[in-house]
Amino acid sequence: MPSRSSAIGSLVVLAAAWGTIPLIVRTVELSTQQLVAMRLLLGALPLLVVLLSRGVPRLGALQWLRVIGLGGLLAFHWVAFFWSLNTTTVAIALVLVYLAPVAMATLAPMVLGESLQRPSAVALAIALVGVFLVARPGEGATTEGVVSGLLAAASFAGLVLAGKPIAQQIGPLRLATLETAVAALLMIPWAVSAFPEAVESWWQLSILGVLLTGLAGYVYWRSVAALPVATVAVLSYMEPASAVVWAALFLGESGDPLTWLGVILVLIAGATAGLQGREALSAEQPVAG
Repeated sequence: MPSRSSAIGSLVVLAAAWGTIPLIVRTVELSTQQLVAMRLLLGALPLLVVLLSRGVPRLGALQWLRVIGLGGLLAFHWVAFFWSLNTTTVAIALVLVYLAPVAMATLAPMVLGESLQRPSAVALAIALVGVFLVARPGEGATTEGVVSGLLAAASFAGLVLAGKPIAQQIGPLRLATLETAVAALLMIPWAVSAFPEAVESWWQLSILGVLLTGLAGYVYWRSVAALPVATVAVLSYMEPASAVVWAALFLGESGDPLTWLGVILVLIAGATAGLQGREALSAEQPVAG
């Protein structure tokens, strides 16, 4: 298991990296389902090579069922999120999906027996306000977009709450690999249909799949297994904040003062969560290799 400082640092780096995803997506001419399918396929293949080089994973029947369920939930989450992006405004979709960290931090005491410390609760509230400032929803809400955004939020929270104990039991590499492989299999028809156009965007899809899905998935579960869910929840808000920075640097979307105030609030919340995450907590289960 990584140290808490290492896990927090990894999540911050991941959030900054995931903030580049909108830049990549804008350059790829694929449908929502095709994009998700190629991301999963290219993320699963290198992970499978690494995992199988260590031998065929041996899991119990219940563990297999849980991993398969998480793979289905992962595919559902990304399709629901991208569907929301396509059927309502980006701002509304972001605000809806980032209700998930609030849900996961609130439910963690009941589901995982983790306590929600006051500093983490304050940091979560600050981050939520920050995201509302970053992605201020206005006109453009549709029933389809709102429902799919809420489903994306629910599945995001479910992934973390259900996935953390599994990552601790079977190890982050096994979980990231098998979860992504299951999701890729479910989306394989769209991956096959994407191939003629996907060849033209091979390097963007490679970054999106291999680095931002495969490698990132392993690092993410390795960090989640070592941190309280409340800390993970607050640090999740670094992703939309970082997206604003990347958009300003590479797309000329500078944002207004309220947008940058939101980014600053998210950074403050992240720093607070980082300090809180280093404090001693109840003993965690050991993580498998």
